[in-house]
Amino acid sequence: MYKILIKYSSSFGKDFYHLYTVRAEKSNEEVEFSTDDMEQLKKTVAELDKIYGSDSIRTIKDVSYTVDIGIEEKE
Repeated sequence: MYKILIKYSSSFGKDFYHLYTVRAEKSNEEVEFSTDDMEQLKKTVAELDKIYGSDSIRTIKDVSYTVDIGIEEKE
């Protein structure tokens, strides 16, 4: 899954990033934007570039994995 971060500056002069959100299709709830479709990602980044500028946009890949650990007791 790819996600988009948008930079904003705090009142303390520090730069922070927040996850870009979109309105859910079936409700008015805001949900994090995420996609595996590269064309949709490119289109969304291009639209955000017009609003925020390329310096304020970061694209990240959300990677999750499962680690199985086996523990044996030795006598």
